[in-house]
Amino acid sequence: MRKGIILLTVLLLPITIYLIFAVSTIHYVPVHHFGPRSARIITVNGNQKTDSVYHAIGSFQYKSSAGVQKSEVLKGKMYIACFMKLDSFRNHYNCSALEGYNRLNKGELDTLHFVFFYPLSRDSTQKLPDYADTLMLKKDHCYTFYADDPNDLEYLKKENYFKRDPKDTKTPWKTDMDLILIDTKGSVRGYYDGRYTPEIMRLVEDIKHIKFHDEAAGMEEKYTPKKK
Repeated sequence: MRKGIILLTVLLLPITIYLIFAVSTIHYVPVHHFGPRSARIITVNGNQKTDSVYHAIGSFQYKSSAGVQKSEVLKGKMYIACFMKLDSFRNHYNCSALEGYNRLNKGELDTLHFVFFYPLSRDSTQKLPDYADTLMLKKDHCYTFYADDPNDLEYLKKENYFKRDPKDTKTPWKTDMDLILIDTKGSVRGYYDGRYTPEIMRLVEDIKHIKFHDEAAGMEEKYTPKKK
């Protein structure tokens, strides 16, 4: 009997320890960078190494409900961008799943900023959309830029938010109305269809990985005392 108990303990103890560490350990899944990239040589602790320079969103300015605003208001902020069409209201602005997630998980997305690009029509009676109200977002974290010329938005999309990497032949986005995740450095980190819940769950997971790995690693490097 005792031998059986000892044998069982010997077998169960390492399994139990493994399960504890496996469950408690945060498994990091790298979040991809989209768009062209280049290499540069940097010096770290006196040694040269190759570092990647990732595509970043360029500067722009458009009309907004707060007057003409520049893209500088987004500097250093992680945000989600979406390009709207005049008839986007028909499919609930392509954000039905995002709205549903926000309703069920109030406050979880409050640290994020949201940017919507909307083309103005020639109809002077056109009612401008209020995405913060419609999608239940924090008003001071929600920006809507209005463009008189739709071609301006097309240029902004192709040259910034949907800029293809020549070395990557696979299209990273599903539609040109996908939600686009931009990190605090202005780099594109993901494309998500806001109509489907699994896509929003993937978006939330990517946000967590970026915040608790990429940004945390940057802070650790910034505040770690350097040896003299």
